[in-house]
Amino acid sequence: MLGFIFLIFSLILYCFLNNWFFYILSLLISFFYFFIFYNVFDYFCFISYYFMLDKLSYLFCCFSIWIFIVVFISSFSVYYLDSLSKFFIFCFHLLLFFLILDFVVVDFFYFYFFFECSLVPLILMIFGWGYQPERIGAGFFLIFYTLFGSLPFLLSIFFLKDSLGYFNYLFYSFINSNYLMFFILFSFLIKFPLFGFHLWLPKAHVESPTFCSMILAGIMLKLGGYGLIRCSLYIYYFLFNYSYFLVSVCLFGSLYISMFCMIQSDMKILVAYSSVCHMSLVICGLVSLTSLGLVGSVSFMVAHGFVSSGLFFLIGMVYDRLGSRSFFIVSGLLNYLPSLSMFWFFFCVMNMSCPPSLNLFSEICLVVSILSWSFKTFFFFLFILFFSACYSIMIFSLTQHGLFSSDLVLISTCYVREYFVLILHCLPVFFLVFDLSFFFT
Repeated sequence: MLGFIFLIFSLILYCFLNNWFFYILSLLISFFYFFIFYNVFDYFCFISYYFMLDKLSYLFCCFSIWIFIVVFISSFSVYYLDSLSKFFIFCFHLLLFFLILDFVVVDFFYFYFFFECSLVPLILMIFGWGYQPERIGAGFFLIFYTLFGSLPFLLSIFFLKDSLGYFNYLFYSFINSNYLMFFILFSFLIKFPLFGFHLWLPKAHVESPTFCSMILAGIMLKLGGYGLIRCSLYIYYFLFNYSYFLVSVCLFGSLYISMFCMIQSDMKILVAYSSVCHMSLVICGLVSLTSLGLVGSVSFMVAHGFVSSGLFFLIGMVYDRLGSRSFFIVSGLLNYLPSLSMFWFFFCVMNMSCPPSLNLFSEICLVVSILSWSFKTFFFFLFILFFSACYSIMIFSLTQHGLFSSDLVLISTCYVREYFVLILHCLPVFFLVFDLSFFFT
C-alpha cells in the first residue's frame, strides 16, 4: 500500500516537467496497476498502523483516479493556454494525492486532516481559474461552511482518543453520548450536503471553473458518504433513535429541491441542486441501516459522480462556445451540434435513472430499503422521482430544441478530445451494471 502511495506522490514531479501527455499516461498506468494488483478478494487486506484497503476504499480509489484522469483531459485548454500550467498541474495532482490518502487511512484524525488539506488546492483552483469576481466569496463560503461543520468533529476525535485510546475504522465501540454522536454525524452531513446546509454547493459550482465543478460533484461530495459509512457503528444508537428525523428532513428537502429545479434558468445551478436532491436519497439509504441501503448508497454515489461530472462538462462546453448557461439563450443545439445531442440525451436519461444505467439499480435499492423502513415514505418517493425525471427531460428539451439563437452561427465544432471525455464518463455507468460485485462489500 505504501508503494502505491509513493507512486502517486512521485507523479508530482511532472509539474516541473510541464508535460501534459506523459502525466496522463502515468496516471493511466497507475490506475491499471492499482486496479489489477490491489484487487481485493477478502474484506480486509493491506492493513498497517496507518493505512488499509478494503472493498469500499478500493472502489473509491479506483473511482477517484478515473475521474481525475478524465478531468485533466477535459482541462487541456486551461493547461495549454495558461501561463500558470506548472502550478495548475501541481494543485491538481496535490488534490488527487490528498483524496487517495483520505480513502486509505485507518484513523479518523487522518481522515479529517487530509480532507482539510484537500480543500487547499481546490480553493486555489477556484480562486485562480474561476469565472467571476464573486468566486472569492464562494471560496470563503465553502471554507467556512466546512470548518464550521468540522470543528466539533475534531473536538470529538480528541475526546474519543483520550477516553477510548483509539478512534479508527478497525475497532468499534458504541458511543453513549448523544452530543458526541451528533457532532460526528453533523460534519458528514454538511459534506454531503444535507438540505438546509447545502447553500455552499450551488454557489461553489457556479463560480468555479468546469474542472473544479467536475471534481466537486464527482469526488468531494462522496467523502461525506464514505465517512458516514465508516463511523456508522460508532453512532449506531443515534441513527437508530433519530433516523425518523433525518429521513424526514432529507425526503422533504429532496422533494422541495426537485420542484425548485423546475424553475431554474441557469443549467449549472440546476445540476448543482439536482446533486443535493440525489445526495438526500443517499443519506436516507445510509440512515435506514439496511444492507440494501448501503449497497444502493455506494453504487449511487459512484453513478452520480460520473453522471454529474459529465453534465458539468457538457455545460462547460456550451459555456466556452456561447458564453452563457441560460436556457433562454442556449437552445436549438440540435441544429448545430447533432452528435453532441446524443451525449446530452445519454446523460439526461442517466440522471433520471433509466435502464441500463447504474443509477437504476441504485435507486431500486434505495427505494426498497427506505420503503421497508417505513411505507409512509412512498408518497415522497412518488413525487421526488417524478420531478427528477421532469427536470432531466427539461434540460434536454430546452437545450436541444426550440428556436436557435443567432449566436450559434459562430460556434465551433467539438474536438475529438471532448468526445473522448464524454465516452469515458458514459462507459463506467453502463458497464458496471454487468458486474455489481464491486458494491457488495
